[in-house]
Amino acid sequence: MKKIVRYRPEKKVRPYRLKTSPFPAYELKTTDQQKIGQLTQNLAEVEHKLKHRNEIMEALATQNVESACETLLVKLLKFVDLEAGAILLYRREQLSHLVTQGVEDIELIEKDLDQYSVLRRAFVMRKSVQLPLTEGVYESAIPVQSPSNGGVVGVIYLKHPFEQFNLEQVGDILDLSRKLGMTLERHLLFHQMEHEKIKTYQLLDSIREAVLYIESSGEQIYANQALLNMFPPKLVSQAQGFRHAYERATSLFEHVDQPDALHDYIGQLMNGDIPGETIELSAFRGNLLLSAYAERIAIANVEWGMMLVLRDVTKEKELDLKQSEFVSIVSHELRTPLSSIMGFTELLMRRTLDGPRQKKYLETIHSETVRLAELIDDILEIQKGEDVSQGTVKRRLDLKRLIFDMKPMFDLASHLHRIRVSFEEGDYRMTASEEKMKQLFTNLIMNAIKYSPDGGTIKIHGQVKDQFISLMVEDEGIGIPEKALPFIFDKFYRADNSDTRKIGGTGLGLAICQMIVMDHGGTITVQSEEGHGSVFTVQFSIETMAE
Repeated sequence: MKKIVRYRPEKKVRPYRLKTSPFPAYELKTTDQQKIGQLTQNLAEVEHKLKHRNEIMEALATQNVESACETLLVKLLKFVDLEAGAILLYRREQLSHLVTQGVEDIELIEKDLDQYSVLRRAFVMRKSVQLPLTEGVYESAIPVQSPSNGGVVGVIYLKHPFEQFNLEQVGDILDLSRKLGMTLERHLLFHQMEHEKIKTYQLLDSIREAVLYIESSGEQIYANQALLNMFPPKLVSQAQGFRHAYERATSLFEHVDQPDALHDYIGQLMNGDIPGETIELSAFRGNLLLSAYAERIAIANVEWGMMLVLRDVTKEKELDLKQSEFVSIVSHELRTPLSSIMGFTELLMRRTLDGPRQKKYLETIHSETVRLAELIDDILEIQKGEDVSQGTVKRRLDLKRLIFDMKPMFDLASHLHRIRVSFEEGDYRMTASEEKMKQLFTNLIMNAIKYSPDGGTIKIHGQVKDQFISLMVEDEGIGIPEKALPFIFDKFYRADNSDTRKIGGTGLGLAICQMIVMDHGGTITVQSEEGHGSVFTVQFSIETMAE
């Protein structure tokens, strides 16, 4: 039987259609609107407080303590809605600075001196104190403590018309107090570091030896004032503190005569190899003699750098050289007259001589003995040191008359020389030692005779001008080499040339002259040209020497 299937058309899915009726609007209630307004206001207040806190933190971080306290006080009074307050800073328990608003400075100073005031109580007790000031007015003091030791470094002072702060205000005040305490601690540590650094610089600058400090990295370099004085200023910055860059330190030694040796020495130091012995150097073509040694600087067994110490030994070396030369000269000068004395004495002892020859030998012995006595006198005069006035008496003396009285003695000193004396008009009286003045001019005249071996004229000229007495001794002798002029008055010094080697002497005469002149408050100078003679000028101040 056949099954019959009927055709059933599929149902079409109809699209969903929205209703055209309006959606019902939600109506805000009045209480909800108030809550939103309150939240908005609270957010604005929080944002305002955060802005002020950021300003306070920026001020505490970037400004100096005084300026930061001014900013902090203004913001704090706005936080707690007050008009009068102050911040007082203490250093070593003494009031050092105060910032006020709506409060007189003198009022706070008086409170600080009163042991029963709110300020002193907060300071001593190290906790917040509140006291009634007048009817309806109160005052509070909140100590600012150091985070490291708890000591009071400041006090926040507030005047308020209410008896108690709310919890939020208390939190703000204490928070700002802690921040101020940390800021004061940081500034105090900074100032202490600056103080220690300056003290270190001053200690190093007070050392007479030149000091060069180089850190292990080679980037931080310090040179003390003695090292800066040792080399021309153009080679190094004069600013106090560390001199940056290794190249700047090495430029100090551009004038060292042994640059390779110095470079190797510094290279050893930078590599951590500290030589135990000193190194001898010279600079400026031998005019500066140096002795250098190095020390390692380590803190807690950690190497930080090394210190190079340079000693100026120029004078010591020169003194050693001069003393050696002096011993040699004195030995030679003593040996010559002693040989003559011994030789002629032996002749007189062993032989019978006729009268004229015996007299001649005795005269030679006598002259050589006088020469020995003069040499010994010069040595003893030098041994007295700078105190050339020892055993002498100064009185009013006319230098013009003294020179004329000594002229006959000068005339007899040499038959090859003519002594001429001339004085311009003026008063040549001064307070001086007659004995020392005679010794001074005798040395100058005899020096002129000695270094004029071919004879000639020796002029002594005096003048009074601009409150000074000047006396010049001029000769026509061999003169002084230009390189020897700066040292001509040094003890034991003698110009080294072929002419002077032929002339005896110890190099003490001019040194004694300078000592005598300086003892009388005067000056002695020389002008000379080799081969054309010399002019020695002695000058005394009339005002200084007059009684």
